Amino acid sequence: MTTAGELREEIELKALVTVSDGAGGNTQSWEVVATSPARIRVLRAGETVMAGRLASSQTLVVTIRNQPAVADAATTWKLRNTRTDKTYEIKSITPDERGAFVDILCETGVI
Repeated sequence: MTTAGELREEIELKALVTVSDGAGGNTQSWEVVATSPARIRVLRAGETVMAGRLASSQTLVVTIRNQPAVADAATTWKLRNTRTDKTYEIKSITPDERGAFVDILCETGVI
């Protein structure tokens, strides 16, 4: 059970949107959809050798209060920790049994 005192980080949920470039074309950019206090727990971290390079990765769970913006969240979105400026890929979004909090499974360092 997560408590309000454990929500010590702040995150942004970002969605990829298509916007006009002003010259008749379109470009894609990441738009902040929601900002929320969060609890971040690292599940595992590791390093692998890919193409002769050492690559590190982390899997973590980010817990936030459930809010209307989260209902539209998808695994195509990204999550950014505003304090550390790290960006994570969202793998799954799971509400808790009461619907008060949402656990977001994220990964970083994925190639």
